[in-house]
Amino acid sequence: MTSATFNLLAIRDFDRAVNKAHWRDWLSWLIKKNNNLISYEEIRRTLPLSSQRYLGFQFVPLENIVGSEGRHRDFDRNFFPRQSYLKSRWVNIGKARYKEVTLPPVELIKIDEVYFVRDGNHRISVARTKGQEFIDATVTEIDTPVSLKIADLKK
Repeated sequence: MTSATFNLLAIRDFDRAVNKAHWRDWLSWLIKKNNNLISYEEIRRTLPLSSQRYLGFQFVPLENIVGSEGRHRDFDRNFFPRQSYLKSRWVNIGKARYKEVTLPPVELIKIDEVYFVRDGNHRISVARTKGQEFIDATVTEIDTPVSLKIADLKK
């Protein structure tokens, strides 16, 4: 395949992902269910956070990534892109995926069993759109006396 073909495939994937995000937002409004990523900043303001430690490189289940440090409004709960201005970066990552280019690990913050994106929202979005289950990540864990369980956040 040519680079132009990869570009067209990535653009098609982005357009489909944006459409999914719009439909998911509409449906969530209709059934009154939250479709937003969780804001790490809000968690930081709400929970008593104590120490942190660097856990290093890990394979993280994408389903356990529930929020973002700074881009929680740009993507929906499943990391489908909501904004058209995300297209250029998203398509470049999509093309890299089609070309089987190894991308750097994403950077995540872990609290209990959930993760927040510090860097790599677009890479996570592309991976989830393509049905990937795990992603390479460097992880920093934050301790808090409050439990954050994935099952509780999916209600």
